[in-house]
Amino acid sequence: GLLTYSVIEGPHFGWTDIRTIAGLVVAAAVLALFARRELSIADPILDIRLFANRYFATAAAMISVAFFALFGFIFLITQYFQAVKGYGPLEAGVRTLPFAIVMAVFSPIAMILSHRFGPRFVAVTGALSLSGGFALVELATPDSSYWLLIIEAMTLMAVGLAFISGPCTQMIMDALSPEQAGAGSAVNDTTRELGGTLGVAVLGSVLTSVYATTVGDRLTGLGVSAGSVHTAQDSVMAGVEVARRAPEAVSAKLEDVVQQVFVDGLHSAVWVAVAVTAAAAAAAVGLLRGAPRGRDQDTSAVAENASAGPSIGLR
Repeated sequence: GLLTYSVIEGPHFGWTDIRTIAGLVVAAAVLALFARRELSIADPILDIRLFANRYFATAAAMISVAFFALFGFIFLITQYFQAVKGYGPLEAGVRTLPFAIVMAVFSPIAMILSHRFGPRFVAVTGALSLSGGFALVELATPDSSYWLLIIEAMTLMAVGLAFISGPCTQMIMDALSPEQAGAGSAVNDTTRELGGTLGVAVLGSVLTSVYATTVGDRLTGLGVSAGSVHTAQDSVMAGVEVARRAPEAVSAKLEDVVQQVFVDGLHSAVWVAVAVTAAAAAAAVGLLRGAPRGRDQDTSAVAENASAGPSIGLR
C-alpha cells in the first residue's frame, strides 16, 4: 500500500521530495522484513522458497507484467475516451469490450499452442504482442479513429494477455506438488493484483507527471490565470472543464491544448509499458528455456506428430 501510494503521489509531491523518498524506502524495508520473516517460520503465509523454482518465479513475474499492462492500459484509455474523444462513461466502457471478447477467443487457443510448441514460445509471443499493442497507441492523436487504431491496439494486447495468462498459470501449478497447490493458487492471484495495482500506479504517474508539468506551462503561456492553471493540472478532465469555462473566443483552443498535452503524456506512459513488456519477453526467452509443456502433454502427442510443417524454433 505504501509503495503504491508513494508512486501515485510522486508526481504531486515531486520525486525528490522527502515524503516520496521516505515512502519508497519504508515500503522496501517492510517488504524485506516480510520476506525475512516468511523464510524463518515453519508455516509461512507466503512461502518465499517457491520462487527458487525458475519456472514458477518467471511465470509469476510474467503474469504480473501482463496485468500491469492490462490495468494500466484500461486506466489510460478510459481517460482518453472520455476527455479526448468525448465519450460518456457507458460508451467508454462499451468500447473496451473487444478486449474481453478477443481474450475469450484466444485463451483456449493459447493453451493449445502451449501444449504444441511449449509455454516459452506462447508466453514470449504474448509479451511481444502486448508490447506491439502499446507501441501502436504511440500513433494515437486526439483525432485518431477508434476503428482504425484503438481497436487494433486492444486486439494485440488482448491476444498478449491471453497468451501469457493461461500458459503461465499452468506453469505455476505444474511447478508445485499437490500439497503446494493452495499456495500456488494464492501466488497466482496475488501476482495479478500486484501487477494490476502497479500498472495503474506507474503508468498513471508517468502520465500525470508529463501532463501536469506541460499543461501548466502551455496554459500559462496562453494567459490563463494561475488558479485555473492549478485546477487544470489536477487531471485532464479538470483541464477540459477549465477550457470549456473560458471565454468562447479561446475555449476551443484551450481544450485542444489540454487534449494534446494529455495525448503527449499518454505516449510517454505507453513507452514505459512497451519497455516493460519487451523486457519481459527478452527475459522469458532465457528463463523459460526447457519449460515443460504441462502434465497432460502426452494427450497432445498424436496431434503434434501428425501436424505438418516445421516446428517453431523457440522451444
